[in-house]
Amino acid sequence: MASKFAKPMQVPAAFPDILRNFTREVLRQQGNVETKETIYAFGVQYFKELVAKQSGANKAVEDPANSVIVRAYMQLEEEAVKELLVVAFREAQQQNEGMVVYEEFKQVRVSLSAFILDDVGEQLQFTSSELRALCAEADENEEGVVSCADFLPLAIQATLQLRANQPQRLLRIEAFNQQDAEFFLHGMMQDEMESILREIFQRVDKEEAGTLSRLAFMEAIRDADLGLTRREVNVLMYEAPVVEDDPAVIVYQDFIPICFPILKDAFAQGVMEAHNDQEWLTQYLTEVFTSGDSESSGLLTIAEIARLFRAADVGLTRLQITAAMAEAQEDKSGFVNYEKFATHVAGMVLVLTNVDSQQSNATYLQKYRKTSEYYTVLELNQHTFEQTLSRALEAVDESRRGVLTRDEVSEAVRNAFPEITDRQMRSLMALTDPDEMGELDYNLITLSAFHALQKLQEYDLMITDS
Repeated sequence: MASKFAKPMQVPAAFPDILRNFTREVLRQQGNVETKETIYAFGVQYFKELVAKQSGANKAVEDPANSVIVRAYMQLEEEAVKELLVVAFREAQQQNEGMVVYEEFKQVRVSLSAFILDDVGEQLQFTSSELRALCAEADENEEGVVSCADFLPLAIQATLQLRANQPQRLLRIEAFNQQDAEFFLHGMMQDEMESILREIFQRVDKEEAGTLSRLAFMEAIRDADLGLTRREVNVLMYEAPVVEDDPAVIVYQDFIPICFPILKDAFAQGVMEAHNDQEWLTQYLTEVFTSGDSESSGLLTIAEIARLFRAADVGLTRLQITAAMAEAQEDKSGFVNYEKFATHVAGMVLVLTNVDSQQSNATYLQKYRKTSEYYTVLELNQHTFEQTLSRALEAVDESRRGVLTRDEVSEAVRNAFPEITDRQMRSLMALTDPDEMGELDYNLITLSAFHALQKLQEYDLMITDS
């Protein structure tokens, strides 16, 4: 029974239309917006857009990746989406055996994101962030061309994946917007990545022109110190700023400040994902190592495993791979059972490469890197450590050739640092490959040993703290 003191309730005149319109948009998302959480996330973005339009924005919210206007690639049937992509590249496929110069290829892709919003029933309407999911699959060869035949099936797969995971992407965007901690990629904050980029580009740019050819630029961002994956390199090649009258020349000085934000956006928007399945990663690494086992023995040397690890495209930097090699235990004959190694190291790889994992450890890493402990290895600062190591190795190298056998290096290191662990020793020994005589250039070890052990120490402490 209604209370006689209750105020009379009156439904706002505009409310039924608002609710009806919102309900219609939710129903149009059938299969994508079904749980309470995804409906909430969809609703937040839907009403943000309405507010933006009423304030005179006359467009979606400022970040186009957050837009939930129901785009054509979400509305159209799956086969229609595939057909639109096929048609977009059909002419290119019919010319030059399907090999397209990158700039021409890029124009085809740009057209996919340039469709008018009102024409949602006929065009695809990718946002700039969503388009990166397709860009990630465009492998450019050394001649600056892309194979449409190779790209098209991957582009279709990427588009269908965007359709399938849209609700998760909306929730992911909201979650990342609420994070205050510094963002980490490949174990680096933005200033660290920019410093490495600047050093690499300046080393390659002998003429100090501030620009590089596309090929030289692509090789530079593939540098092992960055650890970028194939898909990350492809996205960055698409976004790289070029000289106004020559698209074959890239202005790397303009690229440095936008590199990290581009990658951050791609992962935060959920259009590019890192490995998150440890079982799959174990199997993948096993297959990679098996490809180098010509005798099917199940055994490889440290050098062989390190080389294959670098080629595995899992997103580890050179120093991270060296740290991971701490898990590679040799038998008495100097070989490693690579199946056991893959099993042991897969979890470490996930912690170091998975973007969500890196963000969950971001607060700890920020604090740790401000401590004095971070700047010491085996209780020595970098200068003292490197000086001690260099003297120990040079003392063994009586002929001053700059090379020593593995046993000589191992003995010299243990004499210099009696407290060094087996894991630390395995990392150091993976810093350089043996030459044809089986000897190691110990100067390369001296140059990177401190940073390699610093990376391993950071990982071990991070795991202990988590």
